[in-house]
Amino acid sequence: MNEIVISVKGLTSEAQAFHFQVDTNFMKSFGELVLSADCKAEIVAAKRGDWIEAKVKIDGSVVVECDRCLDELVLPVAVDEKMAVRFDKNPESVENTDDNVLILHEGETSVDFSQSVYDFICLCIPLQKVHPDGECNPEMLARIGAVEPENRAEDSPFSGLKDLLEKKNN
Repeated sequence: MNEIVISVKGLTSEAQAFHFQVDTNFMKSFGELVLSADCKAEIVAAKRGDWIEAKVKIDGSVVVECDRCLDELVLPVAVDEKMAVRFDKNPESVENTDDNVLILHEGETSVDFSQSVYDFICLCIPLQKVHPDGECNPEMLARIGAVEPENRAEDSPFSGLKDLLEKKNN
């Protein structure tokens, strides 16, 4: 797995840019949501006293499965987020409600942004992943249309509710 790790040693108050390639292997190491990926991640980091400021920019595209026709669907990825990395003697005891703040042990010599980059990319994927109208696989749409529903409206256990509503309104 190619990790997105930045060494804390050597960071100064001057912003430094780090470039990473986010590919299919990287995304699949976290899960199966993304079929393939081709993104470039840039992390610009600078020390700010006892914490690190990081700007995360990700551009590219991912391929997912269309929810309607099951064909591949290419989605753009555009991320521009700010993050903070704090250090603490006991990071497990620190209550952190901000997803863009990483809290690490004081002795850490590097910061792993891999999970954050994965999460940012996943947040670019809509809940309903479908092709624009007219772009789905017509063969699959024809198959879907050929399947009749198992329960017709009149066979539904809820069809009697319609009669109750009509009686109430009369």
